[in-house]
Amino acid sequence: MRKLGSIWLASVFLASASFSQQTSQPQPAVNMVAASLNLGSAPTPSDMYCSGYLTTEKVSNKLYVAGGHNSPDQTIYAGNSDTIFIHGQGIKEGERYQILRHVQDRNNYELFRGQKAAIRNAGEVYFEMAIVRVSRVQKDTGIASFELNCADVIPGDIAIPLVERESPPFRKVSLDRYAPPSGKPQGRIIMAKEFDYIVGSKHKVYLNIGADKGLKPGDYLKATRTYSYSFQDPEDGLSFKASEYESTQVHPQRLPTGELSSLPRRTLGDMIVLQVHARSATAMVLTALEGINVGDVVEVMDTSDAQVLPPLQAPFAKPAQPDAAAAAAAAATAMPPRISCTASPTSLHPGESATINCDAVSPDNRQMNVTYVANGGKLSSNRNQATLDTTDAGPGPIAVRATAFDDRQLSASTVITVNVEASTPPTPTAQKQMELEFKPASTYVDNRSKAVLDDVALKMQQDPNLNAVLSGSADPGEAQGIALRRAQNAMGYLSQSKGIDAHRIQTKAGAEPGRKVEIWTLPAGAQIPATAPPKQDQPK
Repeated sequence: MRKLGSIWLASVFLASASFSQQTSQPQPAVNMVAASLNLGSAPTPSDMYCSGYLTTEKVSNKLYVAGGHNSPDQTIYAGNSDTIFIHGQGIKEGERYQILRHVQDRNNYELFRGQKAAIRNAGEVYFEMAIVRVSRVQKDTGIASFELNCADVIPGDIAIPLVERESPPFRKVSLDRYAPPSGKPQGRIIMAKEFDYIVGSKHKVYLNIGADKGLKPGDYLKATRTYSYSFQDPEDGLSFKASEYESTQVHPQRLPTGELSSLPRRTLGDMIVLQVHARSATAMVLTALEGINVGDVVEVMDTSDAQVLPPLQAPFAKPAQPDAAAAAAAAATAMPPRISCTASPTSLHPGESATINCDAVSPDNRQMNVTYVANGGKLSSNRNQATLDTTDAGPGPIAVRATAFDDRQLSASTVITVNVEASTPPTPTAQKQMELEFKPASTYVDNRSKAVLDDVALKMQQDPNLNAVLSGSADPGEAQGIALRRAQNAMGYLSQSKGIDAHRIQTKAGAEPGRKVEIWTLPAGAQIPATAPPKQDQPK
């Protein structure tokens, strides 16, 4: 899988970078040793604020996401219409906060030797989830809406005041496929965002060099890999260890393993630094000439002569604030949503499910969301549809309230009623337990039979309404009455040794031959079996 991933990434990136202008005319051969490639794209606001980082500095967790508008039914918040609640002291109305998640990789496998130690040295890992703005504060809880969403936000995520970042200049850099070492500072890719292993263009990676090596936002680095490093890889190095490449070769010349360092170092791609911390940096891959792996080496590039290109998108900026008069005029003319819902079916038995379908309309064509709350059962919803599960619901009506609200928090609600009918309790039936076996002409209850009766006694102790029927049997030729005495002796053990009330136990002589006692337990309301169930004929 790892090989296929590398090949696929390389083919995609090279196809998009080098062969997008193919024509039907023959093309001249390209010398990849000397050729340079001008590729990449400038970081967007999402790249700048959704990249994540490693840091040795303590990140405050005094503010955190406590829930949202539809808690506790909803635990994932990711849309522009979602509202979340940030809890903690010192929250300010109108302030913007960045939502972080403190994470750890649960996979203990190291992608390269020493990876875990390198990550520990670089600091703790934080993924950046969103940017929100607080519109109101009540007590120690801020009501916030999304301005930039990177991934799903869940309760427990951390909120810190947003520190705006300067977008690094994007330069027109060139890549030499086989550039020799330049003597510039080097580091390593020790982790990738979302714990990826193979990365390509626009992916975010975390490096083990930062401010300690003079790195700063906007610096460019190239990713490189030597053939000696590939030889040490348990998979990539297999080809180097092959005894022969082609059986028809006579005495082929093979490069000794110790001289692999004489092969040129290959350039895998380049990246731009987005954030810098004391011992780490976050970078975005711009150009990937092939799959770049966690563990590959990075080297600072000299871009002093590279042309600065204008960004494709402006840095993340505060949205324009309308004046009070305009806001008042907009509020006066705003029209709330309309919603109507139906349930199918409207009446059902416990354990069945009903589907709630809603039609929500915004007269102002605003973006809307629909939430659902019920006073019974369990609800699961997806946009304009919800499912009511009545598995644990008692009989009676269940009211489901559906609320449609737009991005201005204008809302409309409707209530749908689903009736859960009382179910008919199942008819209790007698249950046959294990049989007791007796020796010929014997009525003695041995230890094996006592173990079976101990289990029956435990059931009867746990359920005071449970009774028992003991049906004794005898083989033809055994003494008359021995079948009933076997059942009575078993009852004596239950009542005298186990303390079961003898009035809860009935004994009888069964019609089926055999040296045994059948044990039947009877829940309240169950009928006493007249005879033991006949045996099924065995196929001949």
